[in-house]
Amino acid sequence: MADKLLTTRELEEKLQLDRVTIYRMVKDGELPAMRVGGQWRFSADAIDAWLRAQSGETPGRSASSENGSSDLDSLPLVDLVPIATLQTIQNQFAELVGVAAFITDLEGQPLAPCSRCSSFCQIVHSRPEGMAACQESWRSIALLDEEEAAIHVCHAGIQYATAPVGVGGHKFGMVTAGQFFIDPPDPDEFRVHAMATGERIGVSGERLADAMDSIELVSQERAVQLTNLLQTIANAISSIGYQSYQARQTLAQIARLTSQASDQ
Repeated sequence: MADKLLTTRELEEKLQLDRVTIYRMVKDGELPAMRVGGQWRFSADAIDAWLRAQSGETPGRSASSENGSSDLDSLPLVDLVPIATLQTIQNQFAELVGVAAFITDLEGQPLAPCSRCSSFCQIVHSRPEGMAACQESWRSIALLDEEEAAIHVCHAGIQYATAPVGVGGHKFGMVTAGQFFIDPPDPDEFRVHAMATGERIGVSGERLADAMDSIELVSQERAVQLTNLLQTIANAISSIGYQSYQARQTLAQIARLTSQASDQ
């Protein structure tokens, strides 16, 4: 029998997913699809094989997996929200507010290159010791029991705001915006601190001191606005992640039912 090509509407009914989710999964390479006359079509055989593969990825699920507990714990943020999406979000946020932005996991590992990074931080990140110090700083913040956005100071004395990204009550990472000062730093004190930082991480302290002007100076009012907006961005990422997780759960359930039906 010739392979049947499913329309998007037919696939919606088969997978119990909305059109937007299906198109997003196609764009991210998660669903087999082809263009026919300018329209997306889906091979029924390929979809059935894909469903069987989904079923094979989740054998012997326990009751805790059914309600999303242990299964959700094991997923990294990039499995719920594609890196390209995270990069786009942080790029647009950085351009909008005029400060650096990046997203990390709970270990402080950036999930995409920093957007609008200052010259000061680029110098710090140019050495493995510098990046390691930054990641440890981000990791220590991620481990705090904070549910809302807050402002912190990094190991190099620069201020930044962080907001947690959570899905289904589980914390997955942080959105960070920063590399700013709320109060103008004293140039002499900054130079002393920059020299010490440079010696500690193996970069030129003079270069760090000269890069002071690359760090944004923001008012207290703007810092509060930035922090509030950052929380909104984190909530949006959390929402995308939760919708993705629900879609995964639905597909896994359909895959199990399909597998059970084929075995009968």
